[in-house]
Amino acid sequence: MRRWYVILTLGLCATIVGAQEGGGPATGGSCVSCHLELDEPELREPAELFAGDVHNRGGLGCVLCHGGDAKAEEVDEAMDPDRGFRGAPAAGEIPVLCGSCHGDAAFIKRFDPNLPTDQWDQYRTSIHGMRLAEGDTKVATCISCHGVHGIMAASDPRSSVYPTQVVATCAGCHADSELMGGYGISADQVSRYRRSVHFLALTEGNDLSAPTCNDCHGSHGATPPGVDSISNVCGACHVMNMELFLASPHAEAFSAMELAACEACHGNHEVLLPNDDWLGVDEESVCGRCHERDDTGGEVALALRALMDRGAGVLLNARSKVDDAERAGMLMEDSAVALEEAHQELVTARTQVHLVSVAAVEEHTSAALEAAESALADAAEAREEIRFRRSGLLVALVFILLAIVALVLKIKQLER
Repeated sequence: MRRWYVILTLGLCATIVGAQEGGGPATGGSCVSCHLELDEPELREPAELFAGDVHNRGGLGCVLCHGGDAKAEEVDEAMDPDRGFRGAPAAGEIPVLCGSCHGDAAFIKRFDPNLPTDQWDQYRTSIHGMRLAEGDTKVATCISCHGVHGIMAASDPRSSVYPTQVVATCAGCHADSELMGGYGISADQVSRYRRSVHFLALTEGNDLSAPTCNDCHGSHGATPPGVDSISNVCGACHVMNMELFLASPHAEAFSAMELAACEACHGNHEVLLPNDDWLGVDEESVCGRCHERDDTGGEVALALRALMDRGAGVLLNARSKVDDAERAGMLMEDSAVALEEAHQELVTARTQVHLVSVAAVEEHTSAALEAAESALADAAEAREEIRFRRSGLLVALVFILLAIVALVLKIKQLER
């Protein structure tokens, strides 16, 4: 690998210097113009794709990767090995080839001052890079993820490494059961991730901060997280949950049993939206995987479930009563505030579940109950006001009808 790095670096430096000294422009040159006229799709399509390539837009042409002479009119001269022509690099050469430019800070800063230049160093530490160094050419390299001739900037929604496209890119290998079978890796991670709350937030909610493959596994330094690091990966986003878990009795127990903190309850790729049914010790609950009804953990799980069910039930009833009052034409602004307060307290209570403390959860469910009952009281007053108004309207209608009857009788009397 070191030998290839030196050879390719020297070749690229010579090409760049030659371009700067008039030896040939750092563009597609005659390479593109000739390949666009070829009938063979495998030779013409790369030139077509290169028109939108990020390297072409930066003025970097074919010779940087393939070598040769872009100014030559004759094919034999353009593709002469004596002029540095290398052709299509082998799979094992790709990271070194890309890294010879992308690892050169002075060179890269000419095009994008914010583009990192440590991708090659990271790749060498990744599971992909280490396997490649061992001679496995089936592993992912730069072009496996970024493409070849139609490479887009990572910030471009059309790019294969844009957040919404990453899972499809990784699926190119990791959903291939035959390829993954050779490594003893399951090929269902992608299908499971696509059922997760993270994928739904990313695709349906258009939340680009929602995690996809490279957010948890890394990109250039991709490494499968082990039991010790899964909690760190999840905790990078779910900070409060992680802090609560580490302060809970589960932290020491999970460590002793070598259980991954977050994964044990939430899973890894198919992370579903949690709900209160996970509490308790029945077959559908998460707590019931480890605890029985009559052990300490089971008793705590049942107590937590009871608190959450009561809080959620009162909030649901209060919301229904307030909605009825609003539909009847009453202004329920204060009730709306109380309902939101109750909702937020229940959200906090669900977060406190990670502490596995009945007292901590009860503190917030009690606050939720207080706010929800305040909204219920407002709704009850609104109902009374509605009854009063309806009663007053009925009385008024009776008086109006009596007045009309009296007026009719008076008119008849006058007529007589």
